[in-house]
Amino acid sequence: MLGVYMLTDENTMNILSDNDNLFEAVENYGEEKTTISYGIDKLWDGLHFLLTDKSSQEPIEGEPLSEAVVGVHVLDCESFIAYTAPYEIHTIIKALNEVDIDTLITKMNLSKFRKAKIYPNIWVKKNEEQLKKELKQEFFNLKTFYEKALNSQTGVLVSIY
Repeated sequence: MLGVYMLTDENTMNILSDNDNLFEAVENYGEEKTTISYGIDKLWDGLHFLLTDKSSQEPIEGEPLSEAVVGVHVLDCESFIAYTAPYEIHTIIKALNEVDIDTLITKMNLSKFRKAKIYPNIWVKKNEEQLKKELKQEFFNLKTFYEKALNSQTGVLVSIY
């Protein structure tokens, strides 16, 4: 399962959400040359857990750090698709800016990731330094992507499939 974030204006979001096959419409939108996107690959659940101490299977409504990873408005649970409107982006960026990622990475406990069954099943000691490096980089990538959304006054469409 891969996580993909796409900049999406509200008009495009309305057109996509009116489609009978939302997953296919979102997938096609993501493949358009003009779509600005960011792929977090398989680390979306790990980043969610690092930021919130919960799996993304348990999104925290009203918690901007959770919503940064999984979006605010869930449109399809089967093929996970969610949307964060432009007016909600500022709150997410504010929360991301308040994160001390170095402290979170330092305190990261892989056994907690395994116990919580965080996807994918890669949270082992031999990979620890690489995982810490990747999670830190994905945090900054996600933050930068939300800053692009704020600067372009667009929303963010999240697709995890």
